[in-house]
Amino acid sequence: MNRAERFTAWSSVLPLTCIALALAGLITGCPSKPQSIELKVPLQTNTPDLDQLLEQTTKGGQAIMLLVADLGQSSDDDTARTAFEEPRMKDDSIVRVLLDIGVSRNRAEATRFHIPQTPVLLCLSSRGVIVSRDEKPITTDLVRKRMNELAPSAHQLDASLEALEKPLATDATGLTAQLALADFLLAHHNAREAIPHLEAVAHSESSDAPQRVRAWVSLAQAHLWVAEPEKARHEAKDLMAKLGPAQPEAMAGGNLVLGTQDANGKRFPLARQEFEAAIAAAPKSDYARQAREARDKLPPLPANGE
Repeated sequence: MNRAERFTAWSSVLPLTCIALALAGLITGCPSKPQSIELKVPLQTNTPDLDQLLEQTTKGGQAIMLLVADLGQSSDDDTARTAFEEPRMKDDSIVRVLLDIGVSRNRAEATRFHIPQTPVLLCLSSRGVIVSRDEKPITTDLVRKRMNELAPSAHQLDASLEALEKPLATDATGLTAQLALADFLLAHHNAREAIPHLEAVAHSESSDAPQRVRAWVSLAQAHLWVAEPEKARHEAKDLMAKLGPAQPEAMAGGNLVLGTQDANGKRFPLARQEFEAAIAAAPKSDYARQAREARDKLPPLPANGE
């Protein structure tokens, strides 16, 4: 399955909840800029360790501009690199990092961002919340614009993240807080970071059934988003086995995930069957709506119906 095919794995399936938006909305104003630190990685590097970088920027408060490119493979990628490196910074509030996915290690690093095609310009808060995402063309004017916008937006998102995390500091098992935090992260396409919080809700016997179903479907979809299709399939099947007998939406959501994975793998007849099963299980559910849309995008059946 190539990167372009994976892009269709999860369109319009990142749920938002009023809880997450309300909590995030409680934060007003921007906190003062933390004292910066000297980063141990260069501003431009072809082999960054993003987790290590985030440990440093979390302490120092710098936002991150990240260009994901496949250098030497297209004029779009090489032009994007030039545009990315050209603007000069007035201060050290933003760290710029180049991620060349022509390097095998970097391809693994990039999976968290779901990159179907390059180049992609990502702006992150100091704690890794995705502030903005731009695909080609990446121009110098666009890079300058994002540089001017990034710091205030990044500080705001980090403040919102901190507010959502605060209840978990005193009650790490709080399911409502876990789901609110997961929804905030999913809203910003931080699926990788949302996975442990979705797992906590989906796999908790004390969570109510509708809440578990929603978290479990989102968990499986998050695994698809970060290029972990086997984990997604495992979670979808477990959801249907555990909750499906009593919860029709569990069957609908699980089959939606399975159909999406099979469609991405070009197993179109099987995907059609799974989408149809999702629709039949809970026809009025949002999962059924998504399944209908996905089914209708499949290649038409051959004339013999096979």
